[in-house]
Amino acid sequence: MTTQQGFDGGTGIRQAILDVTRREISECGLTGVSIRSVARRVGVDPRLVRHYYGSKEQLLRQAVQVEGNPVELAAHLLSGSRRRLGRATATALLTHWDSPRTTITYRARLSASLTSDEIAGLMRDEFVRTFFGTLAEGVSPDRHELRAALAASQVIGLALCRYLIDGTELSRHDRDDLARLMGRTIQHYLTADLAE
Repeated sequence: MTTQQGFDGGTGIRQAILDVTRREISECGLTGVSIRSVARRVGVDPRLVRHYYGSKEQLLRQAVQVEGNPVELAAHLLSGSRRRLGRATATALLTHWDSPRTTITYRARLSASLTSDEIAGLMRDEFVRTFFGTLAEGVSPDRHELRAALAASQVIGLALCRYLIDGTELSRHDRDDLARLMGRTIQHYLTADLAE
């Protein structure tokens, strides 16, 4: 593709740069991404990438920004049945992660969190503390931080096996059945008596 060919002006180019960056992060990790490699795959001059995003660090940070407000999602889930919270949580996350519109961003963020302290910090703050922390504060009888971390660890492990490790059974398994099975574990961690 020649420079800017097939793009809808600046907006199309900006989005293509982000999409390619996310794919490269998912495939190669943060260290495998360069402005030149992204520009080559998009079919633009590297100077255009710098024009839109500045440094490589700014480009990577923008590429792993995810949509949605974790507090709002948690509040929405808490407004439903407390007895089905685990399954509803697993269903909501898997549906969002599997969506063609958002999956590459989540894969990029997950991959980046394995090698970047900054991105791992975002995952911890937004996903573990904010999202699961809000759920735990809403339903857990005690030890909210521990319960949030335990529930998050199960979901993050599932995400790694489903989206980053090719060929696992979890990457091929039916989403609804995964939500049912994972939902039990999330429900247990958030609401059961951990002393038993």
